[in-house]
Amino acid sequence: MIFMKARRIFRRRSVVYFFLFIFTATLSFPFSVVLLITGEVGGNAIYEMMVAGAEKAAQEKGFSLRVVEGGYNAARWEPLLTSLSASGIYDVVITFTEGMPHSVEKVARAFPSQKVVLIDGIAPKMDNVFSLGFRDEEMAFLAGVYAALMVQYHRWNFPEPTIGLLAGDIYPAMTERMKPAYEYGAKSVIPSIQVLFSVAGSWGDPNKGRDLSRAQYDQGAAIIFTIAGGTGVGAIQAAQEKGRYIIGVDSNYIHHAPNAILACALKHADRAMYDVIVRAFEGTLPFGKIERWGILEGGIGFTIEDPNFQRNTPQIIQDEMKAIIQKLVAGDVAPLP
Repeated sequence: MIFMKARRIFRRRSVVYFFLFIFTATLSFPFSVVLLITGEVGGNAIYEMMVAGAEKAAQEKGFSLRVVEGGYNAARWEPLLTSLSASGIYDVVITFTEGMPHSVEKVARAFPSQKVVLIDGIAPKMDNVFSLGFRDEEMAFLAGVYAALMVQYHRWNFPEPTIGLLAGDIYPAMTERMKPAYEYGAKSVIPSIQVLFSVAGSWGDPNKGRDLSRAQYDQGAAIIFTIAGGTGVGAIQAAQEKGRYIIGVDSNYIHHAPNAILACALKHADRAMYDVIVRAFEGTLPFGKIERWGILEGGIGFTIEDPNFQRNTPQIIQDEMKAIIQKLVAGDVAPLP
């Protein structure tokens, strides 16, 4: 009997302590942000950068940050976004990619007082929604120009100039902007160049990436631009086996295989995330608006300063890439036809 009373008292105290903790945490962090990752952070360069940018902002500004991994089952993402928004405990709910605009719209309409941010995707304009998209076409255009310049300079002994593109999957930015921009960039250098295209149907299947890349190399591709997440690891393996080359994407990982990865087209997602969260914290983020970040805004780049890139790339091509970047910034060159 005494034991039962003691347990009830302990439980009551535990509840009191729990709510006291929540209350104290709220006082300590008057601003709170949650990131809903549409996938998993580990092994995904973009998400690793996004989280790093968010953590930097949280540490500098002193607000609460939570990261929720939605996993690779896309059916879970909208219910998670809904539950996070419905909780009412976050000042800003942030999610990602072009797979989420419709879900963001639904949630924003259901919870009009909840501020929602979509990064690396564009949602419909609403008073409580802010979207930031990247000019992926600039990134792909630079990769195409570089690939063709390297083929042109080295005159590799293939029947005809050929390069490749490996995609993890099909999605609007790939079909409407990235693939056309890559081809356009390459053909601006060598009009007759052949551009092979393969889709793995997965962002985490290195074996499939290796098989598809081997097939492209066997068809004469000298360089493959990989936009395939973990699937692209297999492309690097194939390049090393065949003595061919890779252009990476999003982050700079040339150092992992400097004899095979010649360059990387960069998406500075950490900078974008940091900027967005700081503006949200300071109350200056323009909800109801859409922004697109490219080279001019510091969102897109190329590994021209990397020592391995400089060692593997002839100076004449380094100079040409710098000139192309400046032309894109000035608007003298368009990344799409």
